[in-house]
Order: sequence, then structure tokens, then C-alpha cells
Amino acid sequence: MKSLATVEVRDSVEFPVRLPARNVATGTDAANIDVPFAVSNVPQELVNSQGGRTLQDALRNVPGAQADSGFNGVHTQFFVMRGSIADSGTGSNRVLRDGVRLSNYPFVSAFVVSVDVLRGPGAALGLRSEPGGTVNLMSKQPELANFGSVRASVGGSGAMGLSADINRVLSEEHELAARLVLTRSAASEWRHTPDKLDGVKLGVAQSDGSRYRLRVNAEATNQTYQPDYGIPSLNGSPIDVPRDRQYGEPWDNSMTQNRIVDIHADFAWIADTRLKVDLTHLEARSTSIKSGLIGNMKNASGLWGRFAAYEPGTDRLIDSVATTVEGKYNGGKFQHTFMLGADYYRETLHQPSLTIPAANSPDINVFDPVFGLVKAPSTVLAAGATTRQNLESVALSVQDQVVWGDWAAIAGLRFVQQDFMFGTTGTKSVVESRWLPKLGVLRKLSEVDSVYANAAMGMSPNQVSSSSNQSLPSRDSKQLEVGWKSLWNGGALASDIAVYQLDQTNMIADDQTTVANGDFTVDGSARSRGFEASLSGELARRFSVKVAYAYTDSQMSEHPLHKGKLTPNVAAHSLTLWGQYMWQLDSDIQSLTGAGVYAQTKRYADRANTTELPGYARLDITQTWRKRTGKGKSAELQLAIRNVTDASYFVSSHLHVARWVTPAEGRNASVSVNYTF
Repeated sequence: MKSLATVEVRDSVEFPVRLPARNVATGTDAANIDVPFAVSNVPQELVNSQGGRTLQDALRNVPGAQADSGFNGVHTQFFVMRGSIADSGTGSNRVLRDGVRLSNYPFVSAFVVSVDVLRGPGAALGLRSEPGGTVNLMSKQPELANFGSVRASVGGSGAMGLSADINRVLSEEHELAARLVLTRSAASEWRHTPDKLDGVKLGVAQSDGSRYRLRVNAEATNQTYQPDYGIPSLNGSPIDVPRDRQYGEPWDNSMTQNRIVDIHADFAWIADTRLKVDLTHLEARSTSIKSGLIGNMKNASGLWGRFAAYEPGTDRLIDSVATTVEGKYNGGKFQHTFMLGADYYRETLHQPSLTIPAANSPDINVFDPVFGLVKAPSTVLAAGATTRQNLESVALSVQDQVVWGDWAAIAGLRFVQQDFMFGTTGTKSVVESRWLPKLGVLRKLSEVDSVYANAAMGMSPNQVSSSSNQSLPSRDSKQLEVGWKSLWNGGALASDIAVYQLDQTNMIADDQTTVANGDFTVDGSARSRGFEASLSGELARRFSVKVAYAYTDSQMSEHPLHKGKLTPNVAAHSLTLWGQYMWQLDSDIQSLTGAGVYAQTKRYADRANTTELPGYARLDITQTWRKRTGKGKSAELQLAIRNVTDASYFVSSHLHVARWVTPAEGRNASVSVNYTF
């Protein structure tokens, strides 16, 4: 394969276009133009330049990624990839952190270097391949340099953020470094639901040239929040009430505490062969207090029933061990990168719940609400059901990347065997195995153009059980995709186009043989077809752009109730258009003016397609001033105004339920300062 020409790095390029694929698709560092899969890299610097704060803000830059609403706070958001929801049952978000799948892990922007996304199944060696795509949060790691930064921001309705990032070389001789990141943040309370998070991340790394690299990280986050169930819908659309109106009245805050320790070791084994070992341990403790509308409207005046749920002490444990052997060798005209891996993953959940008397959560008129009638439970509550999960999987993977001339191919096979149980006490587990192949072929047309095709499969556990207390088999997916990738403007601008068909089977469906709520089968299947395009980098000197467009047609192929219905929260057309121009005021001062339009067409809020969320377009602007204050030092001030036109729209619904629709915040502003040293 021809090598790319040298790319000039310019100060005015605000977000790199040739970040490595970072193990999401290939398991090795590679420029996106050399990867026969659709991979998006969203540096945190780009999200900051856009005035973004959340995971959904980052994913707006990814074609085919759309929002899904959740009730675990703003720091823990859900998403839909290529018309496939990230979770098919419980409403838990599923992301990877440095390659390890975590449940309900919060997005902490101060810890994140970039959000890397594989669009569609076919994840790298050792990584679980989710049906619609894999979102991997790359966290900050110690580096062999002395640097640091302090960042602070304030916004309307109590929004704030404060973080410090300090990296120090402890010993140049022994290549020993440490990095400490501290953060405190609070989301906007414009809907009167607090969400605060404190976090600390400490890492130590030591290496000996290319002989070995060792790294140990410890991370802790404490989050307190109140769930936001949004507003209900009536007669096919969300009700016309003030956007900040709440109907839930939890008597206290919910909380989640995460503690993570991870170890990475990378050794030179024999010639051109390396051995990598990764271990991750997570302990999470949470208390959940939920309150919101339930069922259908009771009468024409707008009376709605409410529920209260109390989960006083949920424990979640995750242990992951992954080993990989990677070797490179030449076989005549063929250059091989061969990888062999084995990984073990276990996740357990113990989630007791207590029953709240219905009288403690009286009905409410959504048009003329009377608040303060919800009663906190007494100290004596009836015991409710205890939800348990025990997921234990062992996987073996093999992959070969072959390059010959202008051609490249990646062939991989992953075998997974898992024992999975999810449900109340007494639920039976399901033991299953899968062969998950992937094949990608790429042809370099020139130094700056490549075309590719791939086929891949993925799976994800269904976190539900049947009426006979049987855990259900995993959701499966398979995809066919073709694409074209290019570099422009001397390599400073990158584009990609992808066309795909994604089929899902073993999707959960309501069991029609029982009247009990919460009984499920896997009688559903779905198909997504789409076109995606993106453009990222320097369009002209000092003018950077980020464009992401997707056309997505996603509907149920088979379902006992919703056959032929479109997938909720999936707009047929979605567009992100962001541009930023840098004004060089003098040799040390820069002014950066940014503007972005985020738009979606209409989509449905529920699986039955009875409620429609209208399309919208939102305009954001940012103005940033940056001053160099010395070698490697700079000060930055940013003003960001989001939703400049005060557009009234709805972000999404939760779990495809039309009574839980999330309104969007109106016009709001924030100011941030950042000092780098």
C-alpha cells in the first residue's frame, strides 16, 4: 500500500483529522483512511470548542448517532446508533472505557481525551461488538512530559464546571510519569433536577523504551442527581405546557459511586511480537429514587397517575481481563499483522427494591398541577423484588491484517461463550455461544483516496426475562457496508461516505401469552439502511469545519405488535454543521469565532408510532479568545450561546415511551476560562 505524503501540521487546525483508530475497529493504531470500517474520532478539544458538555454533545459529531432519553442524570446519557438502541431492555447506557464495557458509566469530560466510535458491529480484537456501534471513551493517561491545565465554567440555572489536570515526569531515567485529574461539575437545573458530580483520576506509568510499558490508574466518581421523566404526550404530540414543568417529586436525591482500578502491561516478547495484558475492576454503589407519570391519562381534564420507586442499595461489580499477542511479519509481497487474544468478563448486579404505597404518590393534573402532595415513605416499607444479574463470558479472538500493494484486508473471528442471568430471584440463566466473524477489504485509489467494503456481526445481552423466569438469548446483528474515504487540502481535511444495511434479530417483544407487564420474548427483528457522510478538518487556512450527515431508515421487520413500525428516536435525516474561523490579532493573541447548526427531521416517540416529535434546527455560537503567555503556556476565555433562536423542540423519549419525553433547553449561555501551563 502506498504511504501517505507528509502532512503539514498548522496551528490553525483546531481538531486533527488523522487520529488513529484507537483499537475500536482494528486493535492497532491506523489512520482512518487505511481502515475498512466507518470510524469516527471526536476529540474532547472539539467538544469544548463547540461549548459542549455531555456525551450527546460529543455524539452530535458522529453520523448516524442520535439521542435517547434516560433517567440516570445528565452525566449518564443514552444514544441510538444506526437505528439500533444501545440497550434493549432496562434503559442502561452501554459504553466502553479504554476498551472495557461498563454499565451506566458517567461521561466525565475532564477525564476524556476523545470519544471514538465504530459505526456498526465489528469491533476490534477483545472488544464486545454492540449491534449498532461501539462508543469508546479514551481516558487521559500519564505522558513523559511536564504540563497541566485548569478549567472553570459557569452557565445559567446553576451550571458549573471546575477541573485541574496535572502531568509530571517523576524520573526521566526510568521513564516514570504520573497524572492527576480532579473535577467537579453541576448540570443546568433549568428543569429543576439537580445533577452534580465529583471525580478524581490518578495514573502512574513507567516504561523502558520499547521493551515494556506499564500503567496503573485509579478513578473515583460520586454523582448525585434526580431523574427527569420529562413531559407526557397526548393526541399524537407532547402536551403544550411550560418546558421546565416537572411531574415527578422524589423525596431525596439519587446517587451513584464508581470506583475503578485498571492495569495495563505491554511487553516486547520476541522479534516484532508484543504481549499486552489489561485488567479492570469496577465497584459501583447506587441509591435510586424515582418518581414520574405512569400509564395513560385517566380523564379528559389531564389527570395522570404517578409512581414512586425506591432502590436503596444497588451493587454492581465488573471484572475484565484481556490478553493479546500481536506480531508483524513479511511474507513476500504480503505484510501481516497477526493478533491472537483471549478475554474474560464478569458483571454482577444486586438491585433490591422496596414497595412504596400508591397513596404516597397521588395523581396529578398535568395542565394545572398541585405540588407537594407526594409523601416520603415511612421507615417501614414492604419488601419488593430484587433484580439480579450475573453475566460471565469467555472469548477467544483471532485477526489478521494483510497489506499487499494498494490492497488491504482485515479478517477476524471472535468466539464468545457466556452464561447470563437477568431477573428476579429464581430466574434461570441462559448459556449461549456465538461465532462473530468480520471481514473488511480496502483499496487505495491514490495516496489520498480509498474505497472499502466490510461484513461483520455483533451481539449484546438482552437484559430481560420471560414469563417463565427464563433469561433470554442475546440480540444479534449483521451488517454489510461499503464506503469511500478521502483526504483533501494537503491532508488537513478528511471526508468519508458510507452506505450500509444492518439487520438485528432476537429483539425483545412483549409476550402475548400473558397479561403480566414485563414478560418478554425475543420475537422481534429489525432492519436499518442508511447513508452517512462526514467532513472534518481545515477547509481553508484558519477555517475549520465539522460536518456530519445521516439518512437512516430503521423499522421493525418482525414483531407481534409493531411489525413495520419505524424505530423511535430515529430521524430519517440528521445534520451537524460546525465552522470555526481563527483571527490572528497579533503574534500572541487569537480570536476564534464558531457557529453550529444541529438539525433533525421528525421522528416517533413510541414503538407504536402514535406520537410524533417534530423536526427542529438549533443554532449555537461561540467566541473564544486565546493568548500565549509563555512557552507552552496560554490563557483562554470562551463565551458560548446555545440555542440562539430559543427554538422549542424535544430531544427524545425514554425507552420509546410517549409519556416520558425530554424537552430541550431554551436559549442559554456559558462562560469558561482555561489556563494551560
